[in-house]
Amino acid sequence: MMFYSHLIVAAAGFGVYVKCVTGQSLLEAQSPELWAGLAGVLLGAALPDIDHPESTVGRRVKWLSYPIRMVFGHRGITHSLLAVLGFAWVAFNFNSPFISWLGLGYLLHLLGDYLTNSGIPLFYPSSKRYRFFVTAGTNSLSEPLMVAAVVISSFFIMNL
Repeated sequence: MMFYSHLIVAAAGFGVYVKCVTGQSLLEAQSPELWAGLAGVLLGAALPDIDHPESTVGRRVKWLSYPIRMVFGHRGITHSLLAVLGFAWVAFNFNSPFISWLGLGYLLHLLGDYLTNSGIPLFYPSSKRYRFFVTAGTNSLSEPLMVAAVVISSFFIMNL
């Protein structure tokens, strides 16, 4: 999934989270903490692609991106539940809401890539890739349709 698609999926997922936790839509919620949370989720949604030197994040930290790709490959450890558990552990042990937001964004990135043909190695170091039964090709004409389906589904969930 492309960078902007990940951001849209993450924003939709965050909207569902806010509605489920606060009972308000993201637009109704006027809490500065929630807006900081949205920023954290969007940043977290970009982080897994640090393993690809030509990604939006990877281009900014090539000194880190290349070694990660060399050791783990693209969509390796950074696209697994192991990385999400790492965020959860840090957030819990340091009592950091912002790290929790980053972790939620990271998890929503994985959801986006789960919806692609390539899938994700959910249980790394196992190389088996998991994907949804309906997928879209990354940067294909079907990707915006998949993103639209996620957004429409999130609006439906928020209005239940």
